[in-house]
Amino acid sequence: MTTACLILNGLQLDIYLGWPKTERLERQVVSVDITIEFDRPPEACVTDRLKDTFCYDELVCLLKEKIAARSFKLIEHFTHEIYQAAKEFLPENARLRVCVTKKPAIENLSGGVRFCYGDEL
Repeated sequence: MTTACLILNGLQLDIYLGWPKTERLERQVVSVDITIEFDRPPEACVTDRLKDTFCYDELVCLLKEKIAARSFKLIEHFTHEIYQAAKEFLPENARLRVCVTKKPAIENLSGGVRFCYGDEL
């Protein structure tokens, strides 16, 4: 059986995120990785036509719109909200995993914090 997945790496989103209110006063950049696994390869693999596949630009625009004016206290909640918005946009048979990385001001934590949420891939 042939499988196919589409991976969006490093989508940079400017959001209000943080537990203390002071951390949410200014936007911070988080990095979002999205993995979409299809139950069968999109027809575009053969046809080379955009209409036969999933348009990831439309997904990115939708996600930006959904979170534009919102504020989030926890990375877990933000990741879940991205998952929910993306899941509604995807074909019913697609599996989805969202990972969000933020770089909090914690001494010696150079790689940031990453939280993942989604379907089993």
